[in-house]
Amino acid sequence: MTRPSGLFTFLGKPREAQEVLLRDAGARGIRQVLDADGAPVEGVEVPSLTEEQLRTMYSTMVLVSAVDQRGWQLQRSGRIEFWIPSRGQEAAHVASAMALRPSDWIFLADREPGAMLLRGAHLDKIFAQFFGRYDEPLKGRRLPLLLGDRDLNISPCTTQVGSYLPHACGAAWAAKIKGDDTRFIVYFGDGATSRGEFHSAMNFAGIFKPPIIFLCQNNQWAVSTPTDRQTASSTFAEKGNAYAVRNVRVDGNDPLAIFQVVTEALAAMPTQGATLIEAVTYRLGYHTSSDNPDLYRPREEVEAWAAWDPIPRTRKYMESQGWWSEADEDRLRAECEKKIDHAVTAAEAMPLPPPESMFDDIFAEETWMLAEQRRQLMEDLRWRT
Repeated sequence: MTRPSGLFTFLGKPREAQEVLLRDAGARGIRQVLDADGAPVEGVEVPSLTEEQLRTMYSTMVLVSAVDQRGWQLQRSGRIEFWIPSRGQEAAHVASAMALRPSDWIFLADREPGAMLLRGAHLDKIFAQFFGRYDEPLKGRRLPLLLGDRDLNISPCTTQVGSYLPHACGAAWAAKIKGDDTRFIVYFGDGATSRGEFHSAMNFAGIFKPPIIFLCQNNQWAVSTPTDRQTASSTFAEKGNAYAVRNVRVDGNDPLAIFQVVTEALAAMPTQGATLIEAVTYRLGYHTSSDNPDLYRPREEVEAWAAWDPIPRTRKYMESQGWWSEADEDRLRAECEKKIDHAVTAAEAMPLPPPESMFDDIFAEETWMLAEQRRQLMEDLRWRT
């Protein structure tokens, strides 16, 4: 029996390698500042980031990469239960989060640890979240990398893809009703655009114009579903047209371009409200530690996208400006490993959540039903010991 053309490819026979969308970005309507070699594209304005800002941006991206590598090793060795790699997607969230103020709110997806780092989250607490320890903002109750911290104005995502988009939109609407100047950004992947919550949020945003950026990280794969099986639209950005939401397509592996379009979106908020940004990127690693991408995508496609990896592109640009050196690189890499070593040791020494804590924080005050369940649990545990 012959398989119909275009059928899903998770039967162990990957589809043919697809073209890298960042080539000829201008012709595809993709905003880009740096080419693959980190040189400014001719005729394109370079955002006026200072040396200090660029060093912070690059250092955070490298730390995200180092955390990702260590987390993967810890998961594979059985010390962490689950892992969500972020390789190849460091630029989109780091550069966009840098454009925000500390008072602005961030709604995370699951590949944005750099947003936590930029807001000042301690690496020990981030690793405590990976290990499911009690001494972290979410009290060890969430899957690794479903990060968040209310004290940093960062809301954690839910495990249901895209289900939090209306909540982020509603929070932005609340800020507008109150008359304050808080802005919002919400991250999600291309797969989330297939959920009804995405369309509900976009419809609301088009009507009421809340101060929010919808940042879609289009990494070409919704787990094993490729873009052409995800949507018949030419782009994800153009979905904003149906709801009269400002939209733009940008090179998600170019931190300068990301910073530029996010800054423009923030400036447009008072008059135009929301912006939908499609950050065109690529997931170079596994979807999660439960995934095997070799079953559905060819390695030559991954290798072609690796040439557009945001970290070496950014480094080459900084070196061309005289803002980075080999010594800087060696020092940064060593510092990252030292910080991570300390964080792993500190986090593993922290206590796990006590069993009865699962009944905490469900309501403002404990109900009689929760009290009874807590009592029964503790009795069962005493009996078993």
